[in-house]
Amino acid sequence: MPQMLTPVSFADPEGPAAGGGNGPLSGGVAQVINPWRWFTSVFGNQVSLFQINLGRSTAPETETRILDEVGSYGRQLGRIGDALEVLVKEFPREGLSDHAVAALEDFSAQMREIKRVKEKQRASSR
Repeated sequence: MPQMLTPVSFADPEGPAAGGGNGPLSGGVAQVINPWRWFTSVFGNQVSLFQINLGRSTAPETETRILDEVGSYGRQLGRIGDALEVLVKEFPREGLSDHAVAALEDFSAQMREIKRVKEKQRASSR
């Protein structure tokens, strides 16, 4: 890949270098920038001069279609969380270690917090 199209790394103490990597106070900072698509990229309700690559995918076209046609990552995670919440409520606690019970309780607490935030957002948008 030409150097100018390779992701930039800030992890090298000598300065930014092509090849991806991590920023000093963050996770990965690799980003694909294709200037020829800046003016032709329209994805759903997003019109943008930048396209942010959230990670490597073996099938990026399929992933894009899933996001466009099925649901965002948040919606997918929400449905997974809802299904897990049902299983966690029904799961017997007998015989589980304290650590396992705490993990289930932490999950339940997190789901309650998510519901609280969603309800607060719905109320404020009315």
